[in-house]
Order: sequence, then structure tokens, then C-alpha cells
Amino acid sequence: MGKLIRALVGPPKPLRLGAGWVELFGIPFSRLGLPEFVEQVFSRLRRGQRGIALFTPDAWAVSRAILAPELADLYREADLVACDGAGVAFAARSLGAPLPRVPGADLAWALCVRAREEGRTVYLLGGRPGVAEAAAWRLTQRLPRLRIVGRQHGYFSGPLPELAELRPDLVFVGMGFPKQEQWILGNRGCGAGLLMGVGGTLDFWAARVPRAPLPLRNWGLEWLWRAAVQPRRVRRLWCVPFLLYQTLIAKLKV
Repeated sequence: MGKLIRALVGPPKPLRLGAGWVELFGIPFSRLGLPEFVEQVFSRLRRGQRGIALFTPDAWAVSRAILAPELADLYREADLVACDGAGVAFAARSLGAPLPRVPGADLAWALCVRAREEGRTVYLLGGRPGVAEAAAWRLTQRLPRLRIVGRQHGYFSGPLPELAELRPDLVFVGMGFPKQEQWILGNRGCGAGLLMGVGGTLDFWAARVPRAPLPLRNWGLEWLWRAAVQPRRVRRLWCVPFLLYQTLIAKLKV
């Protein structure tokens, strides 16, 4: 019954504003564009900070977090939260608190580009067996001299002792929501610099799943493309009308 009530009336405080952040539906989004996220991450790394958690919720994750506040709590423990998804950006804009849209795949790529420039190390974690290896090979083909020091599929449990030995600067974790967020928060003391949840990005990099053409991405329709090329994702499309409804309810409250 609690979940039904939350679905009907939404969070009691759908919008809160702070210095540098917008809390939308209980999730504190960082008010940063893609270049600013990259600068923020590498500035923290240069200061010696480790265990930085960066999450990129899309409309599906936000919708689930509205129905289950304990999922929103995962994002509240992160250091940085990017607005990944046209629906989330639309909701924020409609409520008078616009957020830059920062697709997680684009941000992960930009971080790899900077890592190559600064000689930082990268670790790929997640996906089916073989995906991380294929992603690593293709990344180094497109970004020569990128230092990928390790890779591991997502079918395991518990910590990875290898991370404590390698202490990579960037760890991209592609296990899907909320497993990747839970794993990152439970292992942020492993010695890695940044731990970023990247969802299906490793599948893109491995060429296992084609990414949407650029025009569709620019129009905010990548979610529709993903459903078309991965039919199992069609069941997630309930989040589109659900988030629109929640935005309408939130506007009445705000």
C-alpha cells in the first residue's frame, strides 16, 4: 500500500535547492555540465581523494527511487550525481530548476580521454564474461596509450582484492541499477580513486550493443532506441508516463 500511495501522490518534497545541487524526487543532482564533471573528478584526484562515488540515474532509476525511498538513499550517499536522461532533465526544467543533461556513456568516455592525457589508470568492471575484455581492447584501439590495468566481469560477489593491489584511478562499474550503486558504496574503501556506475556503457564500448545515432541522442530519444535494439528493455518504458505524471504532481506541490 505504501508503494501505491507514493505512486499516486509522489514524494512529499519533490524539489529542494542547495548550493550547487538540486534535490529532485529525493535524489541530489549535482548542478554540473559534462566538462565540469570531468574537472571536478580530476581536481579531487589531484588532491589525493579516493573512493569518490559518481552515479548517473536515468528516468527508470529515478522512477524506481520514487517508489522505493531506500533506492533514493543510495544516491544521497554519492559524492557526485549526474542527470542522465531527457525525462529527468525535463522534470527539473518544468519545476524551475534546470539541470544539464549528462549521459553517463558520454561522461565515462570524457573521463577516459582525460585519463589518457594525465596518465591515469582505468579498471573495467561489469557485464557478461568477455564484455570487459572486449571493451578494454576497443577502448585502447580508439584511445592509444590509455592505461587499462584490469578488467572483470560482473558475475561475482563481494570485494575484489585486485583493486586494493592496483589502486586504479578510475573504476567503471557496469552492473545495472541498483546493484552497481550498492557495490560501489560497499567497496569505496578499496583504494580506487573514482568508482562510477555506468550501466550498459561497457556493452557500447565492446560493440555488443549499438549506441543510438547522434541525432536521436541530441533529441533525447536514446531510451527509445535502447528499447528497439534490446526488446527486454521495453518493460522499463512504464517510467516515461510515470515520470511525466510525477512531474505534474510535483508542479502542483511546488
